[in-house]
Amino acid sequence: MSNIDILYERSPIFGGIFNEWRVKRVNKLVALLGVDWFKDKKVLELGCAFGNVGLYLESLGSEVTFSDGRQECLDIVKLKDKNAKTILLDQDTDWSLKEKFDLIIHFGISYHLNNWQQDLKNTIDHAQYIAYETAVNKFSNNVEFKIKDFNYDYEYRGSVNKLGSLPSVSAIETIFKDKQITFKRYDDEDLNHECMIYTNQSGKEFKQQDNSIIYLNSWSDTWAYNGRKYWILKKENV
Repeated sequence: MSNIDILYERSPIFGGIFNEWRVKRVNKLVALLGVDWFKDKKVLELGCAFGNVGLYLESLGSEVTFSDGRQECLDIVKLKDKNAKTILLDQDTDWSLKEKFDLIIHFGISYHLNNWQQDLKNTIDHAQYIAYETAVNKFSNNVEFKIKDFNYDYEYRGSVNKLGSLPSVSAIETIFKDKQITFKRYDDEDLNHECMIYTNQSGKEFKQQDNSIIYLNSWSDTWAYNGRKYWILKKENV
């Protein structure tokens, strides 16, 4: 089995459409950092699901810690690698870990969190590099919407706490700037896969009459959804 095969999940829960999309996101990361960079690096995969990304990075020589909000997912990671280091972690809490990492993988998590801002700040505090990817809304200003009671076909997908968020690019990058971390966004066609589109640009400003919370039925609600975005973050002084 070649290393890349590790990224292909057989289970329909996180296989199918997720497989080629997972490969595209990981290939982007490896192309940007270089395959040799991963040797002996300490990596944390947040929201690891069945661990495909982290297990692939292990094959490149990384020391990986797997975390997820569902113990059932971590149990499957253990079936794949009995020596895997796992952490049950609810990212909607103000979490903190004793360890720091060379790299944190944060793919497809923020829109499943209510407290996504706090989670992103905590993530930045724990690593030198972060590969951050999420769904975003279409508006140009600092605005977010909440996603309530969206049900997936499989119970291991989606928000652990049944409430998610759809922030704008501006809302996300404001946090990067506040945390004084270097970042670059990749709106590149090579990331696009079926309905996961990274090349869309933000549109007009959203004007809200009051401060009430606006709820969406889904993170892909066409009224607000604007595809996805992918960033690499780096702390210059560690």
